[in-house]
Amino acid sequence: MLTEIDRSSLESELRAALTHLYDPAVLRDSRLMALLGLESRADAIVALRRLLLDTIESLKPGDDEPTQSRSWRYYHILYGRYTEQLTQFEVGNDLGLSVRQLRRQEKRALAVLADLIWTRCKLESAEPTSPPVPEALGDELAWSKAAFSRESVGVEALIQSALDTAEPIIQSATVELDYAPGDGLPRLALQVSPTRQALLNILTVALDWLATGRLVLRAAHQPGDQHVSLSVTGYGSLASAAAEIGAERLSVARELLGFSGGSLHHDADSVGDQVCVFRLRLPTDRQITVLAIDDNPDTLRLLQRYTADTRYGLQCESDAERSLALAKETMPEIILLDVMLQDFDGWELLGRFRAHPQLGDRPVIICTILPQRDLALSLGAAGFLSKPFDRRGLLSALNAQANLLRG
Repeated sequence: MLTEIDRSSLESELRAALTHLYDPAVLRDSRLMALLGLESRADAIVALRRLLLDTIESLKPGDDEPTQSRSWRYYHILYGRYTEQLTQFEVGNDLGLSVRQLRRQEKRALAVLADLIWTRCKLESAEPTSPPVPEALGDELAWSKAAFSRESVGVEALIQSALDTAEPIIQSATVELDYAPGDGLPRLALQVSPTRQALLNILTVALDWLATGRLVLRAAHQPGDQHVSLSVTGYGSLASAAAEIGAERLSVARELLGFSGGSLHHDADSVGDQVCVFRLRLPTDRQITVLAIDDNPDTLRLLQRYTADTRYGLQCESDAERSLALAKETMPEIILLDVMLQDFDGWELLGRFRAHPQLGDRPVIICTILPQRDLALSLGAAGFLSKPFDRRGLLSALNAQANLLRG
């Protein structure tokens, strides 16, 4: 596959595909189709677009990365230029860069993105082998880390999904499973699929280690802690060859958990009939308060539906005057503001928010049917969302502001 294109040509093909990301005719003829093995798929155009969008999203830095870092800047450039299809002037204006500066940094950001695509091409063009050597495993894990973005997921949903998959092994084991869902646990922010695989690795190792006994799963969270603790504890008797079982699975589990900033610790010392303990720390997804101001009840219902089961706690208000009082009372972290409000001008309300001593630094996303992105940004809006919007567009706009709040 790689013999068909060199690294430089790949970058050119990538830029062309991203520039016309929402043009089916251009994507259909892209050489990336063959390079990524998508040309025979019935949904090839959608699959290529989804892969490119997900690869951009995979470059989003973690919570501990400074918001002014190069990684964040590259992500914002790629997201603005290609996911949102903004002009260089618009993205440069958002980031405080001249068009000339943006062009230089956009080229570097594209090179980083091309490296990820190039890695995938190498993995998919490799000849199949029998068990992978450690280097191949490392390449596969590196690709997995880049391929998945963080999502919001409930602790119980994550654990139950792993238990459902492991059920045949659990049923055949001479071990009793004891799992009680925790109360009041916050949602998690992590790469769901890799974390789930890590948990499966740990569960199967624990089941292999126990000759007989009980496997206990418990999740807990301490107020103020940015992680949920999950323990997998075995009580009973160890299998005779336990020390020789599962080393590779545990090593891979640590790697997979690390993708999301999680960790795994194995307590080697036994206490009483407690023979093995695995402790996982999984990052929480902090709730972010959002005030939505719109006098259309259908829009407010749609916003509530789109933000349900996410990290965004939505407050809704249809009256402009009341919204300002509510914002002063609750101090939302993000404000969604319609422009065409009854008996009030949304632009004037934006000005009031910007001038308020406590609310002035709160990011306001203008959400309107009017094609006035430049006006919104010039008046101090932090973002712009065109109506009609879908769930993905809404969450992308909110995520862009939430990522800045992390700093």
